Amino acid sequence: MEIVKFKDIKPAAYNPRRISETAYKELQGSLKTLGFILPIIVNKDNMTIVAGHQRTKAATAVGLEEAPAYFVSGIDIESEIMFNQIHNGVEMEPAEHSICLKPRETGKFYDDIPVEDFDIRDSVASVVKDMCQLMVRYGDALCAICIGNEVVFGNNYLQAAKATGHNIHAYFLDESYRQMFDYYFKQDYGVFNYEHIEREDFVQGLAQPPRHGGIDWSVLYREIVPYLTSDEVDRKKVHILDFGCGKAMFITKLRKVLNFKNAIGLEFFNHNTKGISIEKGHEMINNFIATVKANGKFDVTICDAVVNSVNTQEAEDAVFACLNLFTKMGGRIYASGRSMEFAKRELNLKRNSSDYITVKFFDENGLTAIMREGQWFFQKFLTQENVDKILEKYGFKTFMRYHKSGYWGFGAFKTKELSDEEYAAAVDYEFNLKLPNNQSYNRHEEVKELFGLTGK
Repeated sequence: MEIVKFKDIKPAAYNPRRISETAYKELQGSLKTLGFILPIIVNKDNMTIVAGHQRTKAATAVGLEEAPAYFVSGIDIESEIMFNQIHNGVEMEPAEHSICLKPRETGKFYDDIPVEDFDIRDSVASVVKDMCQLMVRYGDALCAICIGNEVVFGNNYLQAAKATGHNIHAYFLDESYRQMFDYYFKQDYGVFNYEHIEREDFVQGLAQPPRHGGIDWSVLYREIVPYLTSDEVDRKKVHILDFGCGKAMFITKLRKVLNFKNAIGLEFFNHNTKGISIEKGHEMINNFIATVKANGKFDVTICDAVVNSVNTQEAEDAVFACLNLFTKMGGRIYASGRSMEFAKRELNLKRNSSDYITVKFFDENGLTAIMREGQWFFQKFLTQENVDKILEKYGFKTFMRYHKSGYWGFGAFKTKELSDEEYAAAVDYEFNLKLPNNQSYNRHEEVKELFGLTGK
């Protein structure tokens, strides 16, 4: 641990935390009362704050000029952001706290406490896994806080240090401050807010669940295929659209194997080995337009996990409004997405061996942002209450629901039309999404005319 002067460091532009004025005042009170008991993290290569932005700002406001800090170097931007999120995770502490078997003198930082000096009681596996990855690559820049023999902050860090063979960093606070600590450290010092982060629509393909070549059907398709195949109808006459079909694995199988000859897909981000095929996207839009001109709206519209990859509330609204627009009155809509309830349960799993699962940091609308390969992409998670509101808002009456494998899903009848203004806004959004190199499909006017929405 070193002391760093505020004049020598600068904030990171990406910091995803936002703090209210009330919380900001409370944070100032915490620093005046308890002091700087949790070091900030600084990127030594460019002297940028990795974690501790709000505390640094609040400390400056109360007249402090320096703070304890741990430095990291050679760090990529993705890891910087993960350090930021993990470091701020007071809310991710396990229910049962660890015990320091050999408490130290209070009012001091210690950098070399053997992990054997702690009885580690509990931890959150997902958090520990992410901490381990960072510590293996960049060393130990985290810290625990102890009051008496209780570890009141940093219990996950203890487990990560044990797993990676590091000694423990810890600050020991006098027991007379316990009530003040409980008050201040249980405050909400900022929520995740991604409004200031630039969004590139085409990156959102990364947010879709992985599809493996050997998979029979997705979770949603496994649920809906029995409904489709049990109908006493001519499969050649049922018109089906998979909106956001990805590589079209399942809609193609529906058409070729189950003989639904009028099943088509629509995908705006057609990934190939070199990037996104805009030509393929235009081809699918052309086919969509030709199908609607020839046959009208669809009997069945499928939206398999598309809402996972929206990056704004406007994008979510556009998806569900389009589902309504594309479907005949009384027709069926099938949709699925990631479950917020499952994501929160997943965080508390005792064991977590999957590399795919990581800690998620949600804003107030259920969005979580992750940087991968130098690009931000977003994922949207919905609660059951959110889904119920969507069903009511967009005129869907359910006949089937499920919660499986971390996903919610529903089958519903379309029971009402939306306003032309809502439809027009949705088409403007979906058929003019951002593509690489400042391109877009620019097909929204054509599609609005197709549905009689011109001038809207």
